[in-house]
Amino acid sequence: MFGYDSNVRHEFDWVAFLAGVVSVLLSIFLFRNPGKGLKGLVVIFAVVSIMQGIVWLSMYAGFHRIFGPSWTTLISGIFDLVVGIFFLANNQLGALTISYLVAIWFIVDSVIGIVFAWHLRFFETGWYFFFNLLLNILGLVLGVMLLFQPEVAGLSTIWLIAVYMMVFGINEIVLAFMHR
Repeated sequence: MFGYDSNVRHEFDWVAFLAGVVSVLLSIFLFRNPGKGLKGLVVIFAVVSIMQGIVWLSMYAGFHRIFGPSWTTLISGIFDLVVGIFFLANNQLGALTISYLVAIWFIVDSVIGIVFAWHLRFFETGWYFFFNLLLNILGLVLGVMLLFQPEVAGLSTIWLIAVYMMVFGINEIVLAFMHR
């Protein structure tokens, strides 16, 4: 029906298998060393910020000739560069900043969810309104708790990444065997 021939024999997918094994091993490392994982996340964030700053500044140089000065592009580039360099120089402050950003993200997302849930009551969704409202209130409480415990926010971020890496890795390993 979809052009798939069940008689065709596929080879073992070594790339998926290796990606899966590396992901599972990285996940185990993150579970055992969440502090190092958070430091690594800060370094990755810093490098990406520096690269983004360079891109903004090069765009500023290119657009300057076409459209005239674009101060927002220039300021964004400088800001990204400064943040990236600052995070590389002070890894602990970078980790603390990421932890606060995660807590603020929880709070903002939950407040938006509460506002959305409040609108659901007009659409006769029954129990879903109360369920959605309850989950968003719990998310708001969790966000406020993370705001006052930034180390928990940072470590839980690493644990979530580790869980994702484990699920992704197992999926890739299974996929590698399914290709044969």
